[in-house]
Amino acid sequence: MKTKTILVCLVLLGISSGAGFCQTICNCPDPNEVYPETPISGEFFEPASTPDIATFFNKDWLPGNINLKDGRIIRNKNIRYNGLLDELFLFAPELNKVIKLDKEAILQFHFLNSQGDTKVYFRKISVKRDIFTDSAEIFVQEIKEGKLSLLIFHSYYSAGKEIVRMNKTYYLKEIYKEEPVYYLSFPDKTLVEFRRFSRKNLYTSLSDKKDQIRQYFRQSISGKIRTGQEILDFIRFLSSIVDS
Repeated sequence: MKTKTILVCLVLLGISSGAGFCQTICNCPDPNEVYPETPISGEFFEPASTPDIATFFNKDWLPGNINLKDGRIIRNKNIRYNGLLDELFLFAPELNKVIKLDKEAILQFHFLNSQGDTKVYFRKISVKRDIFTDSAEIFVQEIKEGKLSLLIFHSYYSAGKEIVRMNKTYYLKEIYKEEPVYYLSFPDKTLVEFRRFSRKNLYTSLSDKKDQIRQYFRQSISGKIRTGQEILDFIRFLSSIVDS
């Protein structure tokens, strides 16, 4: 069946506010308020084969808000993000359909609760993927740490195939592994890309902070920046030494 481009009209319902221990101020809408229908462009997603579940940021549908470029907000809808395709999907229960939303129309989106975390935000940025192509727009997860923001592009690559058995039938399955790309967003809007936080990469990209970064490595327990916690600790340190 050929994919059809559609204009989805979503009835936006308010969500109830909740108190959390994280001391986050929640400007939640009135739960009794009914929002007018809001159109958003997209297309029915009916691929020949479903994307590997491992390539989704969230394995299950989660409620979230979507900020559109024109200033409108679509609230409390079931959404999923796929890193391999770099696309945001919405489940429309009234249609019983999965819709791939138009990336061009989206500014950012926010998962209201992702495994207990209410601060999972993604936004769209424009980056130069390589020297031979024009700039591309991608969705990145934003983690704010003081003056700096750590942006993570959850990309995947094919790591080969393996034989799996399902319903007494054997078939070849593509194996995907995540290969995140990190961007540091500075107060002056400068973006610096890192495939990995090696000393050589950091000294080259942040040459004006070389001495301070060298001292950080000397004082760190592992002397490396590889794990998620080590990356966050380094971002906090870097945020403390950058200019406003």
